[in-house]
Amino acid sequence: MATTDFHETPFLNHPSPGNLSHQSILINVLQVALKPHPFQIKIKNILDYLIEQKHLMLGPRAIFFLVDHTSETMTMKIANRSTSDNELTCGDHPFGICHCGQVALSGVPRYFSTPPPLHDFSKNPYPFPGAYYIPVKKDGLALAVLSIYVANRKEPSDEVKTLLEAIANIFAVIIETQQMDQQLIRLVNDLRISIISLREEKKFSESIIQGLKYGLIVANLDGKIIKSNSAAQTILKSFTHQLDGQYLATLFGKENTVKLLEVLPAGSEQLDREVSIINQDGDRKIIGYSNVSREDAQDNKVGVIISMADISELKYVRKEMEKMNRLSTVAEIASAVAHEVRNPLAGIKIMAQSIEEEASSNSEQLECSQRIIRQVDRLNVLLSDFFSYARPAEPKKRPTPLSIILAETKPLINNRLSKNHISLTEDIAERLPPIIADSHQVQQVFLNLFLNAIDTIRQQGEITITAKLIGLEELLLYKKEYPGLLADVPYVVVNFTDNGAGMSPHIAEQVFEPFFTTKTSGAGLGLSIVYRTLKENDAEIVLQSEEGKGTTFTIFFQAAV
Repeated sequence: MATTDFHETPFLNHPSPGNLSHQSILINVLQVALKPHPFQIKIKNILDYLIEQKHLMLGPRAIFFLVDHTSETMTMKIANRSTSDNELTCGDHPFGICHCGQVALSGVPRYFSTPPPLHDFSKNPYPFPGAYYIPVKKDGLALAVLSIYVANRKEPSDEVKTLLEAIANIFAVIIETQQMDQQLIRLVNDLRISIISLREEKKFSESIIQGLKYGLIVANLDGKIIKSNSAAQTILKSFTHQLDGQYLATLFGKENTVKLLEVLPAGSEQLDREVSIINQDGDRKIIGYSNVSREDAQDNKVGVIISMADISELKYVRKEMEKMNRLSTVAEIASAVAHEVRNPLAGIKIMAQSIEEEASSNSEQLECSQRIIRQVDRLNVLLSDFFSYARPAEPKKRPTPLSIILAETKPLINNRLSKNHISLTEDIAERLPPIIADSHQVQQVFLNLFLNAIDTIRQQGEITITAKLIGLEELLLYKKEYPGLLADVPYVVVNFTDNGAGMSPHIAEQVFEPFFTTKTSGAGLGLSIVYRTLKENDAEIVLQSEEGKGTTFTIFFQAAV
């Protein structure tokens, strides 16, 4: 292995060559050892410096071999500037063959007057002068071997041997420092790789967390939000602009915060865990969630990780489906009952009419037969309602102006409005697009709503009808409260408002249920038929009412635009 050709400035602050004391030589060697220069340059400069000290009676060649005890060979070879490459032939050979290998094995300095076995001096201009080999040891193990030729085949004096052995100890410190530096470099590189790996892993984990469709919140035991993902920020954006750093109690309230921070035991069912929140603008959200404990390295609980989703629309759809299922079941029962009852009623009416004809002279029998006929007619009306609810006609949906439907409906209720001193106010937007629906069925819906409002007001009241087209932006606001609306469909919204008695939230919750009524007469199917008819026409109806202030029915028709 050839030496490296170094080009450096002098490192030693001393007159060279010269007859310096051994102590001065050691001081200069230590100065070189302490210089912040690469390992090989330090060794080479020390070798050059030793050869320059003529009074030590050393030859022109000095070579430094590093020992590899694993392979039992000499690996790195560093020589002074006057040593040629062909003199470094004993490297990479097993111990015991060359002089340096024997010294590495024994760990004892030796002087050799015979040439090294692997060295060919026939190619050199001078014969082998003899060499002194000193092991560079640490804890009794040879780290390297220093080979220095002598002058005039004369073995070095004891003082020079002592000096060279002291310098070998300095070489041992240099090697140890080099090894420590290499270990430090490896540690730094490993640390750098670990940091890069951690950064990449963190980035990867964050990309996964941010990509989740569910909201994720990390909170400490006090309920302070430490970290959140974009999905959580989207879910709660109408409640706060900055989620991180907020307290759960500020967003969810104290009672809900207790629920969010409560972690159920392992294996417990976490289904249907939810909280409901309302902001200052009245925006209401139902948040479904699950959570797990967040622990430190010592398994101490330090917080909670909460996974959440906005289930407001899901709850609305589920509620509507349950309602439709109930309506469908009741409709089937109503249809079966109406079918079974109608035929016997027809027979009863025929017999009552026969009795009526024969009882013309008997006033008591005549009154009874007429009463039977009236009750049968009343039951037939009820059965007709049953059939209207149970088997609604398939709607023939087509674009129809709302004004035409209202114009056809108002004459049917004008007399009752006038009789009860109820005023009717209309506020229909100009250039209102047609609605897509069955005009006859919508007319029946409007008639039912009018009659319901008149019954609620009774005397001296007002009914107001408003209608307008809502754009997509305004639709988003409505959709927050009524999730059943389609997001990309324009709607005409129609409001039927009365200033009647209104109703309690408990009653308002049930008005569309079949057979529910607060009246002393009727089957309670009117608003159920309204609800089902509008559903068949792809329309939505919602109710807002307050006791003592009145009621508003809001209908969303798909617009033909």
